[in-house]
Amino acid sequence: MIDRYVSHDELQRLISALLVMLGFIGLAALFGFIIVPGLRFQAHTAQDSPVIAVQGDAGWLDPTDYPRRAQQVIPPIDPKTVLTPNPELMERGRALYAQTCATCHGVEGKGDGPGAKGLTPVPRNFAVAAAWKNGTRLEAIYRTLEEGVKGSSMVSYNYLSKRDRMALAHVVQSLGAFDHGASDPKAMAALEKLFASAGEVIPNQVPVSLAVDRLLQEFRTVPELQAAGNNPLLEEAVSNSALAAQTLGGLPGWQSSEQTLAKGVLAGLPGNGFTPVVATYSPARWKELRTALMGQGATR
Repeated sequence: MIDRYVSHDELQRLISALLVMLGFIGLAALFGFIIVPGLRFQAHTAQDSPVIAVQGDAGWLDPTDYPRRAQQVIPPIDPKTVLTPNPELMERGRALYAQTCATCHGVEGKGDGPGAKGLTPVPRNFAVAAAWKNGTRLEAIYRTLEEGVKGSSMVSYNYLSKRDRMALAHVVQSLGAFDHGASDPKAMAALEKLFASAGEVIPNQVPVSLAVDRLLQEFRTVPELQAAGNNPLLEEAVSNSALAAQTLGGLPGWQSSEQTLAKGVLAGLPGNGFTPVVATYSPARWKELRTALMGQGATR
């Protein structure tokens, strides 16, 4: 019947075009139902950062010298995946325990790690039920990891994600065979709400030793400028030689760039040892001042 309106060749072309269109629709449906949900899951699932052993000569008893780490943005997570121990969570917790806890608490949690010697009070023995500061229930251990224990060497582990702290709490409980007590329903409900409703941002982390080195570089003692003598430019520009020297010590690169010198000095006026009159200086005048300062011993 249709051959009365279209030729045989044209009919074949129409059928071929229809098959191509149906194939395209099928691929689009497959992408929508299978691929897109997987991409969404991957985008909203936090990836655990690897537990990396501290590198370099950080010292075996310095838990603050963890490796530098970029900021992490962690979305809310399903409380069921963290409030009840599971193989994946326990594996994560054991790796974290070996990295951050075993030095003081020991491999088996008996408080006999190599870093325990000389600590007062001694590290907690997780294998016995006595004298736990905040209690032995899961929420209590999580609180200890979050806040630390005042008056002891137990520092806060709030630089770890909430999931990692909970993984550690489960591992700590597993090191004692005694009954840790049933959790308080209200406390557990609060933890469920915390995990389900609030994501978190883990800020950039650097070893304390590196931060201290940077601070020392910024605020190191700098020799005072020598007396201005008969140099009218220095007499005009410098009001306090000690403060001016300290200002220059915190301006790396000013010796080779009058632009750097001007920017740094002007940002700290009027209390940085330089007089307000320098705000009126031309580029040529700043160049003269830089030369004069270097000639007076401000070379650091």
